[in-house]
Amino acid sequence: MPGKAVEITKGVRRIVAPNPGTMTGPGTNTYLVGDNEIAVIDPGPRINRHIDAIQSESPGRIRWILCTHTHPDHSPGASPLGEATGAEIMGIPCLLYTSPSPRD
Repeated sequence: MPGKAVEITKGVRRIVAPNPGTMTGPGTNTYLVGDNEIAVIDPGPRINRHIDAIQSESPGRIRWILCTHTHPDHSPGASPLGEATGAEIMGIPCLLYTSPSPRD
């Protein structure tokens, strides 16, 4: 279900982005790892409601944003999430898709 975190195992939660499609299935998977200090793995597309869901579903302070690759469904959300939380961005975010305004 997009926008809601589902616990995969202790300390690991998954949020599905609202970007269903042929390549993404029900949507891109974003992972929240940790309990008090959170690492976000693959923040997903630059969609406002997904960025908001990551923040509201996080069980603790988001400290790190990890981008595993630059596909437009996996890392454009890094920039707005980093700006909102002050988290350190690591890996290689998709710079091509970080300039346009986020979608709702």
